[in-house]
Amino acid sequence: MGSTLWDYYARVARRISDHALEDVTTLDQWQAQREQRLTQFRTMMSLEPMPERCDLNPRVIGEFPGDGYRTEKVAFEILPGVHASANLYRPDPMPAGRLPAVLYLCGHYLIGVHACQTHGAMWARRGYVCLVLDTIEQHDNRGDHHALFYGARPDWVSRGYIPAGGELWNSIRALDFLVSLPEVDPDRVGTTGLSGGGAHSFFLPIADERIKSAAPLCGVDTLKSFIGDWHWLHHCDCMFPLNIFQQDSSDWAALIAPRPLLLGFASEDGLFSPTGYKLLAERTRRIYSLYGAEDACRLFEYPGPHGYKPETVEAVNRWFDRHVAGQDRPAMALPEIVHDESTTTVFNGAPPAHDRLDLLPELLQPRTGVALPASLDEVAERRAEVKRELLAGPLSSLARAEDRLEVGPPGDFLADARRYLRYLGQIDGMDVRIEVLLAENPTGKALVALAAPGQTALDLWETVVGRSGGHSVVTIEGRGAGYGGYDRSDQGMRAHMLRAGAFVGMTGTMLSIRDLTLVLAFLRALPELAGQRIYLYGRGDAGVACLYAALLDETVAGVVADSAPRTHLEGAYVPGILRTLDIPHVIGLLAPRPVGLPSFGRVRSFWPERLYARLGCPERLSQGDLASAVQKILQAREG
Repeated sequence: MGSTLWDYYARVARRISDHALEDVTTLDQWQAQREQRLTQFRTMMSLEPMPERCDLNPRVIGEFPGDGYRTEKVAFEILPGVHASANLYRPDPMPAGRLPAVLYLCGHYLIGVHACQTHGAMWARRGYVCLVLDTIEQHDNRGDHHALFYGARPDWVSRGYIPAGGELWNSIRALDFLVSLPEVDPDRVGTTGLSGGGAHSFFLPIADERIKSAAPLCGVDTLKSFIGDWHWLHHCDCMFPLNIFQQDSSDWAALIAPRPLLLGFASEDGLFSPTGYKLLAERTRRIYSLYGAEDACRLFEYPGPHGYKPETVEAVNRWFDRHVAGQDRPAMALPEIVHDESTTTVFNGAPPAHDRLDLLPELLQPRTGVALPASLDEVAERRAEVKRELLAGPLSSLARAEDRLEVGPPGDFLADARRYLRYLGQIDGMDVRIEVLLAENPTGKALVALAAPGQTALDLWETVVGRSGGHSVVTIEGRGAGYGGYDRSDQGMRAHMLRAGAFVGMTGTMLSIRDLTLVLAFLRALPELAGQRIYLYGRGDAGVACLYAALLDETVAGVVADSAPRTHLEGAYVPGILRTLDIPHVIGLLAPRPVGLPSFGRVRSFWPERLYARLGCPERLSQGDLASAVQKILQAREG
């Protein structure tokens, strides 16, 4: 038996990490592709195009003194009506002139500004201005960056939203606020944080060159360690982008070069692997060396578990004194927590009544619309345009795929006077089962059925053979279906397998599309099926995979998508697909080919129904029961 879906994801992650940056050998090569890589990074972080910056409308809600510092409790808007909360630490007394600054990004504390007050106090005492920023779900903030982790918002994947991107936008706007302060020198700003704050302080300097130096601690890892060493099961989704372009963390870290970067990791941290973070540093330093700045990228490894050690604090202090302030400051350890929660709180349990932070995914990634074509020529033009967009973006991993279908010799039987062929094959180490029941009297048509997640070839056989009208039938149990899949009744398992697929850029629906592409090429080469017109059938997410396979392959004669989700928000998740189109648009763009949609359900302004009617072929779009839908598709006139 072949490998499991989990093994496959770990294998893909390993290939991505092992080959990261290997084709970059000169600075000219790197600079020629850097801008495209940066655009891809922003895309995977839900920030392409970058949102329009609104007025910050900053407010000081209160303040409190400390030994050697004063602190203001501040709020500002990262989007209109979307509020962030932070504590701003200044030295007391204030030195003359503009000061260096630190944007301290909190990790996974219940109240970030309270738990991280020691960092603000230390930096202020050392002569820096320090802004300690809550995450979008901490404190009284109504945002969420765990909903995908818990399986509550799988729609984020198709929408193209990832909490890492929400936190990145939060950090960018916090940086806008920090550099707007008259006492801050905008040319001397660094960022740091631990764990989730380590991830955020890693991503921010990639996206924003105003950060002159960064010191992320225990926050990032190579993809092969993140997936293969199971760390992703303990990290939420603010730690990694939607990996549409199948890149490694070293691909992104290289975008910081040549600005100084200190990567800090604890050697006994159960959430990261030494082999992973050492590979990250080694790959990243290769790009720094092209700039002649290899010493500006340093791996600082310290003993102990996940967290700070005195030597960690000292290393970050020295790094920022050198690369941010430009001069040494007195060494200083983290002080004790002295302020209680009621002192540090910004909103005191009552954020602005009309705060829209909970809508951040929708605000950053609104759903797209597609104008209805007016003619078959316009349909063909739009279909070609969409295919280019998909293969350059959400489905780009399919365009890059080099896997092959390897098939063993057939089993050749007779089944009630009809010839039956069975093939056992593999794609990238995962089993694929193909069964062919040839028509007793050739009709020139074949119904090719793809097993849905949780469905076996036997289940599929019982569904389609009796409804095929005597035409040839092919059933495919592809990767992730049948016995090669997993327990989809377990919500936690469903959530984590979707996350794994999103992190390596190949979700289950995308695997199904790829499987169909490979198997259809194999079937067309069989003498028994040569020249036959191919019609596709699938249920649920497999039905959506059939629709996309037909969109990409215009020789497919028709599709029956049984009980398909009405939108990618409800199923058939593909990272960022809704930036281009939704399931109804795919259906419509198959026109004038026949499409059957049993149990699809009506929605308002049903896009494909309107398009087929405009084109004068409404009968080619059917929504009856399964038997009649299959019959109508197979009996539709050609042309």
